[in-house]
Amino acid sequence: MMASAASASASASASAPPAAPVPALGVITVTFNAATFLRSFLACCLAQTQCDFALLVIDNCSADNTLAVLSEVQDARVQVLANKQNIGYAAACNQALDYFRERGVSDVLFINNDTEFAPDLFASLLALRVRFNADAVTPRVCYAEDTRINWYAGGRFTFWKGFQGEHLGDGQLHDPADVVPRWTPVAPGCCVLFPLATFERIGLFDPNYFVYFEDTDYFLRMARGGLRLLYAPGTVIAHKISLSTGGALSDFSIRYYQRNQMYILRKHFGPATVALQVVLLFLKASVRLLLRRDSLHQYALRLSSLVEGWKMPLPQAALSPAVRGDS
Repeated sequence: MMASAASASASASASAPPAAPVPALGVITVTFNAATFLRSFLACCLAQTQCDFALLVIDNCSADNTLAVLSEVQDARVQVLANKQNIGYAAACNQALDYFRERGVSDVLFINNDTEFAPDLFASLLALRVRFNADAVTPRVCYAEDTRINWYAGGRFTFWKGFQGEHLGDGQLHDPADVVPRWTPVAPGCCVLFPLATFERIGLFDPNYFVYFEDTDYFLRMARGGLRLLYAPGTVIAHKISLSTGGALSDFSIRYYQRNQMYILRKHFGPATVALQVVLLFLKASVRLLLRRDSLHQYALRLSSLVEGWKMPLPQAALSPAVRGDS
C-alpha cells in the first residue's frame, strides 16, 4: 500500500539523503492495460511548462505491457506503484492522495492516461485554482478523434437521467469565443485539479464504486459541503473515450455503470426519489432493448446490475437526514 511505502521512507535513518523538495503539484493517474496510449500521455506530461510536479502512476495489475512502457521513462518526477490486484479506480486514487498528503503537496491533479493535452495544461489549471480560490478546477474536454467537438463543456445533474452528471455541449462544435471560466456542479473525473484542503473537508473517494460515478458522488458531496467547482472552457484536454474499459457497451462498463447508478441514488436520496428512479431505470433499459440498442444479454445484465447496486451496503456515515433528504 502507498501509505506503508511512504511510512518506510519517513522512518529512514538519519544518514539518508535529504528528502526531495515538495513539488507544487501532485499528478495522479491510474493505469489498467493502458500500454496502447500511455506513451503519448507521458510525453504530454513531460512537456509541461509547469515543471515543478510529481507524477504518480498507480497500476491496477495490468495484464499488458503497461509496466514495461513505464520502465522506459527516465525522469525522477515519475514514480510508479504497481498493485498486485485491481483494487478499483477510486481506491487507487485514495492511495495516491495518502502519498501526496504525506509529502505535503498542496494541489493534486487527477488525470486519465487516455488523454492528450497542450504543454500549458498544468500551469493553467493551477493559476485558475488560485485566481478564483476554487475548491476544484476542470477544463473543457473534447473528443480525441475531432478536437473541434466537445465531449464536456460544463455539466449539470439531471433528474430524468438518474441524477447522473450530464455533459453540456456533448457532440457540439466548440465556440472559440467561449473562454470565460464559470462555476458548474459536476464534471467527469478524467481531468480535475483539487487543493488538498478539499479532501480535508469532504474526505476521500468512496471505494465502493470501484469505477464510474465516484466523481459524481464526490461533486454531490462537495456541493452539499458548500464547495465550488470551476469550469475553464479556455483550457482543453482531448479524451479517447472509454478505451480503457472496452467501450460503453462492454459487459464491464454496463455492469459497473448500472450497479453504481443504483448505489449512488440510494446513498444520496430518500426512498421516494429512489423508488421513482428505479421505475425510470427499468423503463430506460426496456426501451433500449425494444429499439435494439441493447441485445437481450445486455438488457439482462443491466437489470442484474441494478439489483446488485440495490444490495450494496451503504456507508453509515453518509446516512444523515441532511444528505438523504428528498428535496
